[in-house]
Amino acid sequence: MRSLPIASVRDINTLVDTEDIRTRRHKILLLLALGGIAFEAAFLAVLSAGTSPMTEQLGLSANQVGSVSAYGYVATLIAALTCGFLADRLGRVRLMVLAKLVAVVGLVLMATAPDFLMLVVGRCLAGAAYGIDLGVAMAYLAEFLPKVRRHLLNFWQAQWYISSVVALVIVLGLYQVDVGLDVWRWSLAVAGGFALLITIAQIALMPESPRWLAQRGDLPRLRRSLNQVYEIDPVFPTSGRLTAEPTRPDASRWSELFQQKYRRRTLLANGVTMMQALQYYAVAYYLPVIALTLFGEGFGEAIVGSIVFNVFGIIGGVASIWVARRLGAHHSALYGFAAVAATILVLGVFFDSMPVALMFLVPALFICFHSAGPGVSGLTMAAMAYPSDLRGRGGQVATVSQSIGGIVGLYLFPVLVDEWGLATTITVFTVVPLLGVAICLAIRWEPFTEGEGDPEDAVALEAAAELHDRLDDQGPAGGTPVRRVEEPTA
Repeated sequence: MRSLPIASVRDINTLVDTEDIRTRRHKILLLLALGGIAFEAAFLAVLSAGTSPMTEQLGLSANQVGSVSAYGYVATLIAALTCGFLADRLGRVRLMVLAKLVAVVGLVLMATAPDFLMLVVGRCLAGAAYGIDLGVAMAYLAEFLPKVRRHLLNFWQAQWYISSVVALVIVLGLYQVDVGLDVWRWSLAVAGGFALLITIAQIALMPESPRWLAQRGDLPRLRRSLNQVYEIDPVFPTSGRLTAEPTRPDASRWSELFQQKYRRRTLLANGVTMMQALQYYAVAYYLPVIALTLFGEGFGEAIVGSIVFNVFGIIGGVASIWVARRLGAHHSALYGFAAVAATILVLGVFFDSMPVALMFLVPALFICFHSAGPGVSGLTMAAMAYPSDLRGRGGQVATVSQSIGGIVGLYLFPVLVDEWGLATTITVFTVVPLLGVAICLAIRWEPFTEGEGDPEDAVALEAAAELHDRLDDQGPAGGTPVRRVEEPTA
């Protein structure tokens, strides 16, 4: 444990930006934050897989099945809108734990639901948990990653698809042990158990974000967080107060997201997030048809088909880390949208004449390009676009944009299919990723080089050099040296 003088909020921001990931607690907290995202993916996967037996067992009409999904998305949207400021007021960990507890209650209600009404109530609670958790978890991850490791934030997309595959394998295993139509109930129960374990681990092992604690002036908890994560014992001013960031107001406001400094970032992150959610339904709606054609019409065969397609999401999600490191999040989204547009166009134009091999390959490439580019970039941009006191709200606004894209896609695509047919509708949906391309061309901001060109950038670099001097001055006598990562050359 080494002591380090900490006099200002900027010192904390500089420390987090420049210190590498090295302690066990640092790695654990990153995994647990990803674990929350993993739960959301697992829940949605088991719910999707269990829709057919759930519908049969409860005798649901097509309208009721659609209503369950719609109510869930609306609950997500409302929760994201109303809880964004709470993440900046109450902290990241409290909101993530609250989200899991709400999810557990929702899953218990769904798994034991005797009728449509209780099913909807449970789905709304689970949807609300998703709306609370996703943006906050991304903000938490962003606030613990040093600048040169921020491309690792993109791993959330690979984690999403990995969790979906694991959940589908569990569903398939439950189906094989012959639980009958109750397979959806058992699957939701397993997801609830996973959520409960994540909740307990987050309470026990996740310290609060040092950036947020410094902004709030909570020095006792800030000391504990720095002790646990960085093995640093901070020496605070005798006044008991840290000097605030000179560029930040005393009280942050929602309107700041759309003021001059952050307006372009907000529009870019939310534009990418909404378009990627909307475009996904152009092919995702068609995937069950492909799965039935390629793998068979049984429940088990449909699950196997979903697993196969999700594997391509894993490939794209893992590739997104490398792509973001080489190209940045902005160009990943730009080129990803262009590649997705090409796959949608091919699928739509050759829909009626496509060989079986291409019927599988084209949607698989769509999922891969989507997860490697725009599917991951929007929320990553939103998590990195703002200072700590705005980050929660910025992430939640992006979650709202994603929910709006999902709601519009779920409603619009089936309506257009009825009006124009599947092939024409898929072709027309090419305009969605092209709009994404246009947004990326019109607004250029790269989160992985955040700060370049900002007026305070020179001050931040000066603060980093000063902090490094303090660390070096401690010398080896102070304990194990704190490793830092070098700033990338502009």
